[in-house]
Amino acid sequence: MLNKRFDLNGKVTLVFLFCAAVMACADQNPKPESVKSLTQKVADWQIETFEDSGEYRALAGKAMQRFQETGKRPGKHHDLSWNMGALYAGMNEWRSIADHPEKYTAFLEMIGERNEWQLYRRPYHADDHAVGQLYLSLYEECNDSAMLQPTRQQFDSILENPRTGTLDWRARPTDAHHRWGWCDALFMAPPVWARLAKVTGDRKYLDFMDQEYHATYDLLWDKEDHLFWRDSSCFPKREANGSKLYWARGNGWVFGGLALMIPDLPRDWDGRAFYIDLFKQMAKSLVTCQREDGTWSMGLLGGVEGYPIKEASGTSFFTFGLAWGVNNGILDRATFEPIIIKAWNALTECVSEEGMLGYVQPVGVAPGDSYGEKTEVYGIGAFLVAGTEVYKLVGGEISESSVEQ
Repeated sequence: MLNKRFDLNGKVTLVFLFCAAVMACADQNPKPESVKSLTQKVADWQIETFEDSGEYRALAGKAMQRFQETGKRPGKHHDLSWNMGALYAGMNEWRSIADHPEKYTAFLEMIGERNEWQLYRRPYHADDHAVGQLYLSLYEECNDSAMLQPTRQQFDSILENPRTGTLDWRARPTDAHHRWGWCDALFMAPPVWARLAKVTGDRKYLDFMDQEYHATYDLLWDKEDHLFWRDSSCFPKREANGSKLYWARGNGWVFGGLALMIPDLPRDWDGRAFYIDLFKQMAKSLVTCQREDGTWSMGLLGGVEGYPIKEASGTSFFTFGLAWGVNNGILDRATFEPIIIKAWNALTECVSEEGMLGYVQPVGVAPGDSYGEKTEVYGIGAFLVAGTEVYKLVGGEISESSVEQ
């Protein structure tokens, strides 16, 4: 009897040790090779399925309503839409560490060439400026004026005829859509204005960006929680637990946009400190609301109780921004690296065997559902920038054939 009791206790101890080992492995730093391999897998899957990407979209809102009414799934997003602009930003960063960057450069150049380097339809709308991030990056490398001029001409027109109305989403009339009256806009437009100032050497683009960014910040930044409201219509909204409703992907747009934009800000510019300080404040807030599974809830303060399903697009943008901050000496490695590794390990579980990133919330303006078997191109763009920075974080080396950025 004594021996049997000993055997049982031994088995319990072994099970406990095994579980502890598994949990420890889950938080271990991934190898650079595994990060690069998975990021490439996702990038390659997206290129291979690009023209049929509508088939993989998760639908919500008006898109779901049309599908229910007609039985027809929408096609892929327009090449120049904000959805695609986020994908291109991610693909552009990824090629900086890729072993064969020419494949991804060719894909991105194809997009620009077949659209004659134009921005999208609405002249003032930030969403329709997002693709300019790609154009100006390629212009820096190629010095081809065709890549630059359409964006510069459109932005010059905005400077000559600025909109000056309120950013209040609920006001009538309002310039909330012609200016940057929603936090997503801080990813779509400011990095383009900052990069245009950099590549042309003309400070007027930077001054305009700074003026408009501060207008959005003054309206949507919560000074208590150090997070952004999606737009002014959200001010009265609350989570089921009573907390303020801050949309994860909305804050992901802002945080990722800062990580993309700060490198283009002149180091001798007095305004630069504001953006670095804003980035640091957001980073500290994000640490406090990461879930045990490594992701962030779609409503940042709503917890697992409010959002039992994980979501990959907000988590990807946060992972990217935090890793970029550590890699560039803005955030403390000892504090933030465990947060980043935990998030990256969670993201790896969202990638299918084929290379599709699942659990990406569909197009929306607030927290919603996500689906493991569906994706969206902007979520993949966010994953690609996350993988790029995590690769550097864990000691990955950039090959000589990779693009210098």
